Amino acid sequence: MNIMELGALGELVGSIGVLATLIYLAIQMRQNTMAVRLNTAHAVTGELQEMCGLLASNQELAKIVNEAGKNAELSGVSRLSYYGFTHNLIRVYENTFLQKGGNAVSEAHWMGMTRMMIDYTAMPAFAAYWADRKHWVSAECQAYMDAEILPIPDTVGINVPGN
Repeated sequence: MNIMELGALGELVGSIGVLATLIYLAIQMRQNTMAVRLNTAHAVTGELQEMCGLLASNQELAKIVNEAGKNAELSGVSRLSYYGFTHNLIRVYENTFLQKGGNAVSEAHWMGMTRMMIDYTAMPAFAAYWADRKHWVSAECQAYMDAEILPIPDTVGINVPGN
């Protein structure tokens, strides 16, 4: 074997090594993406569970959210409590929206969150909250909510508290 043949063999072995490395990195990136999605879904689900736990354990807050499902206007402490609870829920949704933009949320998880927001925003009191506080939400999420969530009419399956 002369020097030219050895050089060609070295290039072939090097090319195989580069290809093996690229395949390995692609597998690692795929696994990392899956882990990020699972961790994101777990974190969002945990935040929602905390909020539902608060709603289930605090009868006064549950009454307020129930009232928000019946009436467009709340006043005083009821309005403040509803705004606080709703703000936290919107922040969870906005976080999920932003994570989806980075492919950290699966389509199935996103659709579940979106259906939840459609139900929640159908409550009569939500319109006043959104008019007063939507400027607290990122412009991208505001635009999405205004275009894709709020215009959806009441449909079969929506279970708004208070109705």
